[in-house]
Amino acid sequence: MRGRYSAAGINVNIPVFNGHLFSARRAEADLRAQAAQQEVRDLENRIARDVRVAWLNADTAFRRLAVTAELLNQASQALDLAQARYDLGLGSIVELSQAQLNKTAAEIANAGAKYEYQIQHAVLDYQTGRLR
Repeated sequence: MRGRYSAAGINVNIPVFNGHLFSARRAEADLRAQAAQQEVRDLENRIARDVRVAWLNADTAFRRLAVTAELLNQASQALDLAQARYDLGLGSIVELSQAQLNKTAAEIANAGAKYEYQIQHAVLDYQTGRLR
């Protein structure tokens, strides 16, 4: 008869002396949570900055509307005066042409200001989530 041989083994792991593995894991988890919180704060700050910048740009474009409208009004009055001076023989064709050019430039600036305001307003709507 052959000899019978059997073996058994038990691996016992007692975490009492694990080289501070659990405290290191806890510290790592705490640091990762702090990093995630900092990323959230950074994102919040960037969003707030983007919204503030968009609002300021839209406000500036809105204020520019009044300025360009007044510029157009003044250019129209100057053209009327130059036309009257030319009709009376007191002004030259150069003066009249310059007044017409100034009015055309004011009309272009006024139209550009309107489009710029619409663009900045759309950017503000996008930054605040009203436009997707």
